[in-house]
Amino acid sequence: MKILATIFSLLFSFSPLPLTSTSEEIYARITNSETYFYSSPNDEAKFFLLPNSYFVLLLENAGENYYRAQYMDVLGYVKKEEVTPIVGTPQNPYADKSSFRVFSLNGLNLRSSPDSSSPFNIVTAVPYLERNLIFYGQIEGETAIEDKSSTWYYCKYLSGTQSYSGYLYSVFCDLLTPITINNEVFEAREEPPFLDQTSTTEDPPEGFSLTTPVQIIIAVAVSLPCIILIYLLFKPTKIVTEENSKDKKAKKKKIKRLKKADYYEIED
Repeated sequence: MKILATIFSLLFSFSPLPLTSTSEEIYARITNSETYFYSSPNDEAKFFLLPNSYFVLLLENAGENYYRAQYMDVLGYVKKEEVTPIVGTPQNPYADKSSFRVFSLNGLNLRSSPDSSSPFNIVTAVPYLERNLIFYGQIEGETAIEDKSSTWYYCKYLSGTQSYSGYLYSVFCDLLTPITINNEVFEAREEPPFLDQTSTTEDPPEGFSLTTPVQIIIAVAVSLPCIILIYLLFKPTKIVTEENSKDKKAKKKKIKRLKKADYYEIED
């Protein structure tokens, strides 16, 4: 019981740590029209081209050459040499007002990669004259029609309460909203504070916090199995020891009685 009391005293002697995130949001400016967003920190994993003069939200270091970043609601990676971290928060970090239309009479297949040669990369079908398409960026892919463009649009298709992301062949798309230059001015940041570390943990959502009683309940719930395990490790051992001791004493008495009985039988 002393062990249990010690564990409980240690458990409640510490104040619960706050779960809210206080880290500063750090943006980086896209510095040229050939800046790619990557699905992984690899030169071959190109997602789409990012619009020049806009920004990505830097999340963490991803080795020597990449940052893990966010553009609109898409997570990916950018090359460090192609973006410039800034001091401050832009009012319009993303070109998120751009959209377009599908004008193919038979509709158009939204695909998980910029090519139409595979039947296995179809995400969903987008109907004729659909305009509920959010444009993220473009990339060069398969030339699906000979002597036509090889450009594909990476987009999000909103259909009722469902949303689908993927690529649409630009030859069958039109009315793409022009993307204007972002003229917001910011001072360049010399070095992001997370530059010397690589973290794989994600911060809790903004504004997320738990009250002290709830944190204590969680702490107790997490610690209870350990307490039970320690109890089972120590308590049964003591019981077994006492039982073994009683058995040994009983055996010794029995042996003595047997010896005495044998002795008297010889005397008789």
